Amino acid sequence: MFRPPPLTPEQIKAQYRKSADFCRTPKFVAIISKEIWRGSYFSRTGWCAHALVEEATPLWLGENFRKALLSSEYFNKPGAKELGLENIIPMEKASNTRRLAFFEEMRQAYGFKTIDTMWRKDDIVASDWHYRIDDFMTLYASRRAGGGGHVGWPRVKFPQKFLDVPLSVSDEELGQALLKIMDQCEGYNVKRPVSERPASKKPKG
Repeated sequence: MFRPPPLTPEQIKAQYRKSADFCRTPKFVAIISKEIWRGSYFSRTGWCAHALVEEATPLWLGENFRKALLSSEYFNKPGAKELGLENIIPMEKASNTRRLAFFEEMRQAYGFKTIDTMWRKDDIVASDWHYRIDDFMTLYASRRAGGGGHVGWPRVKFPQKFLDVPLSVSDEELGQALLKIMDQCEGYNVKRPVSERPASKKPKG
């Protein structure tokens, strides 16, 4: 049976990443720290914040997004044995517990009847920071899809949907970058030719 060659030290370093989401609806914004183990999940301990749209200045967005990204954690072990179910099951339970508590806090704060209705018109800017090799983060826009999910675009065809932002920028500049890419998000009712449709899924949870 074919076995791929072991990863080099540089390839292992490139696997490590941190991630955070910037979510916006017509009424509120939310900044959510993510943690990575197999996939991307709501962080059990990372920074999360929310505010009314009109109160979310570029400075507020940049400051809170930076906190969320820095507190994101990577739990996979590139080149080593994968996390077992005995670790994943309690991690997933704790992640879901915190996610639902945060969403319920927002539901009450903004007067929605259910969590599902709260997220019906949300747009998401996601991010990646390969923190062992890069001194910049990559922000990327998404498009709403059926069932409440979001999809992304291939960068080679849609470079305008992506933005590399140095970690050295000010909070104000980071917030402005987030808003710039948020303007590239699209609702689910935008019709495109098949060749231009988003290809990769980006779950919110």
